[in-house]
Amino acid sequence: MFLRWQGTVCQFEGIPATAKIIASQIGGKQVQEDVSPLITTAEQQLGLSPGSLRLDPEFKATIAAEDESELSIYLAQFTAIDAPAEHLAEAEGKLIALTDARRLPPTELELLRLAYSVIMDDLS
Repeated sequence: MFLRWQGTVCQFEGIPATAKIIASQIGGKQVQEDVSPLITTAEQQLGLSPGSLRLDPEFKATIAAEDESELSIYLAQFTAIDAPAEHLAEAEGKLIALTDARRLPPTELELLRLAYSVIMDDLS
């Protein structure tokens, strides 16, 4: 399940509609920089308690916008076995399956496909 909030799975402002994935690294330990402030900010914006999210170190993607600026994309996962669906619904968020994401922009769909492959690889 993926969190869709305010029409996007790329929190919190989404990504530009014209953005393209220019690099992706999955598997092994890809994330080496300290992104804990991003996790803390996400928890705060979603009204979650500290420690509710963790970074998946096996996923990192880079996207480029029309103006050629680049953004790093990371994957955060809920630490609890059951995601707080009711709480997220109160914040106007929804947990969706990959099959429910077909109305998202193509770049977001590709990011979800990459994330799904990391998640499924972790489970096997």
